[in-house]
Amino acid sequence: MTAKTLIATALIALSADAVPAFAQSYSHLDPITQSQKSRAEVLADLEIYRESGLAAVDRTEDSSLELNQRAKAEARYAELKASPKYAALVQRFAAKEAKGSTTEGVSAR
Repeated sequence: MTAKTLIATALIALSADAVPAFAQSYSHLDPITQSQKSRAEVLADLEIYRESGLAAVDRTEDSSLELNQRAKAEARYAELKASPKYAALVQRFAAKEAKGSTTEGVSAR
């Protein structure tokens, strides 16, 4: 066997071993599960996440700044999530969704 043949055989053998592992990594083949939260809850949670400062902390790359700010932002997030503001946001987004689906004639789901 020549060197080219040996290299080609090795590459084919390696690629054949890699195919099953590669094929298993397709996340779009995973079954889609139904969310336990409504669209209004997700939008309200996103607004609370941004307002609490967690979004800004997650975007930063400065790890020394992140530890102190993350703790403050997580506490603020928990406070906002437990507050009446979160419930009011959910209601606002739900009303907006309901209004949009009745005026446009298209369901949001």
